[in-house]
Amino acid sequence: MSLSVQHLPLAGYAVTIGATLSKVLPVVFKRKMTPTTVAFLSMAVGGLALTWYHMFLFFQKSFTDSATRHATPAALYTSAQWLADVSLFQEAWEYVCDGAERWWWSQQLCQWTVGPLTLLMATEGHKFGVKRQWAFMLLGQLVAVSVAQSLFFAAVVSAAAMHAANGTLAPVHKTKAQTTYGTLAAILIATASTTFVPQTVGNWRFLPNLVAMHAVILLPFVPAVARLDKPTRPRLSRLYLNYAFIAMRFQIPVAMQLFSQGKALSLDFILERLPEFYLSQWAVLTSHPAQASISWDVIFTTVSALTYLVWASRSPHSVRPIERVSWQILLALIAMTPLVGVAASVSIGLAVREGRREAAADAEIKFEKARREQLLQQEQEGGAAAAITADDESKKDQ
Repeated sequence: MSLSVQHLPLAGYAVTIGATLSKVLPVVFKRKMTPTTVAFLSMAVGGLALTWYHMFLFFQKSFTDSATRHATPAALYTSAQWLADVSLFQEAWEYVCDGAERWWWSQQLCQWTVGPLTLLMATEGHKFGVKRQWAFMLLGQLVAVSVAQSLFFAAVVSAAAMHAANGTLAPVHKTKAQTTYGTLAAILIATASTTFVPQTVGNWRFLPNLVAMHAVILLPFVPAVARLDKPTRPRLSRLYLNYAFIAMRFQIPVAMQLFSQGKALSLDFILERLPEFYLSQWAVLTSHPAQASISWDVIFTTVSALTYLVWASRSPHSVRPIERVSWQILLALIAMTPLVGVAASVSIGLAVREGRREAAADAEIKFEKARREQLLQQEQEGGAAAAITADDESKKDQ
C-alpha cells in the first residue's frame, strides 16, 4: 500500500496517540502498584480492547460502504480513495448521536466527561500530585474515556499508596480542594454544548459544536493556559450535587421517552418495562460498530467510575474514618446508575464524600478557633492575676 496525502491525518492521529501515551504511562507506572491499581489497569486494557475492536470494525464497514457508493469492488478500492471520501470522526459521532435510543448511550459519556471527570482530574490530580492531567484528558478524547480515566485513577491510587508508605498521607487528607476558574468555566461551556448535540445532528453546526465540546475541557489543563489561570477553593459538595441535578435533568427525559413509547407512565409500568428496555438498548449496542464502540466505552467508564467512587469514599488512603461514606449509600448509588447514568450517581456519591470532608474540616476549624480563644483568655486572666499580685506586693512594700 502506497501512502498519500490522504493518509496524513490518520498517521498524525496515530503518532499523537503514541506521544500522549509516552506522557501518561510514566506517571502511572513510576509509583507503587497496589491491587486496586492493577484493577484499574485491567479496566483500561478491557476498555481499550472492546472499544477499539469495534472501532476497527467501523473502519472496515466505512471502507466497504464507501466502495459501494462509488460502485467499486472493495478489492479494487484503495485506502486513499476511502479516506478522501469520508470523515470518520463526524461519521461515527453523527451515528451515535442520532435518535433517542443512541443518544441515551452517548449522552452518558458526554455528561460524565465534561462534568464530574473534568472536575475530578483537576482536584484529585492537585491533591495527590498526579501530573500531566492534560495528557490523560487528551488520551480520553483520542482513544477512549474509559482507558484514560482508568489510567488516571490508577495513578491516583498509586500516589495515595506512596504517600501512605512515606508517612505523608495526613497532610494530603487535610489538603483543601482546589481547582481553577478556567476549569469551572470549561465545565459550564462544555455542558451547555452537550445539550445542543442532538439538535445539531445532520446540519453544519454539529461538527463545530462537537469539536468545541472536546476542546474546551482540554484547554484548562494545557500548561501554558493553566499558568495564567486563577485558583479557587469551592465547596465541591455543592458543585457535584448541582451537576447531578443537571445530568438527571437531561438523562431521565431521554430514558422516559424510550420507556413510555407514547403510553402513560406509572411505577408498575416502568418496573414491568425495565427488562425489555435494557434488552432493547443492548440491541442498539450491537446495531452498528461505531455504536458498539461508544457503548462499551460507556460501560467500562461506568464500572471504572463506580469503582473509584467506592475507593475514594472508603479507602483509608483517600479519606479519614470520620469522612467515610456508608456502604448503604454507595450500594444505592450503584443500583440507581443504570437508570440515571454515571454522571448523576457518581456526582451524588462524590457530593456526599466532599460534604463529610467539608463538615470535618469546618469542625476542626471551629475547634481550633475555640482552643485559641481559650488559650488567649487564659493568658489574659493569667496576666491580670499577675498584675494584681504585683500590685499587692507593692502595697506591702509601702
